[in-house]
Amino acid sequence: MGKRYYCDFCDRSFADTGVNRKNHFKGVQHQRLKKQHYDAFRDPASILAEESTKIPCARFQTGSCDFGDSCKFSHMTPERLHHLQELVSKQRQRSEKDMNFNKDLKEPTLEEWLEKRSKRLRKTENNEEETDELHYELPPFLNIPNLPPSLLPPSAEELRNTAKCEWG
Repeated sequence: MGKRYYCDFCDRSFADTGVNRKNHFKGVQHQRLKKQHYDAFRDPASILAEESTKIPCARFQTGSCDFGDSCKFSHMTPERLHHLQELVSKQRQRSEKDMNFNKDLKEPTLEEWLEKRSKRLRKTENNEEETDELHYELPPFLNIPNLPPSLLPPSAEELRNTAKCEWG
């Protein structure tokens, strides 16, 4: 038995020859199932735009249309069209909110950025002058007796005496 080709759209397998594969891809059933698959991922706005230009199918309204998905008329019910319109309006509102939010987040100018930076640096300098005394306590659940010296936390005196390092 030779190699077999499996078509995910049609859920079929057949002998994998160039001729068989070409004939299968040209087949009406494959084309219809492939279109149906990709239509499931289409944007509601594009579906609504396409369906609103079509005339409603008289055969579909009276029962069933023999043409199915390949019918040139619309097979959308009024309820389905209304649902699509609601989806599109919600998407538009969401995108408008995103646009307004992005407008509020403008990039600062160089002068504004430098001013903020200088304020921040002045504030940290003032805080360092005020807080000469380092004070900290370990949480009660970390008071473990008989810790090795490498795991003991440094004292405030040791922290004060360490040289400041700049990273980066």
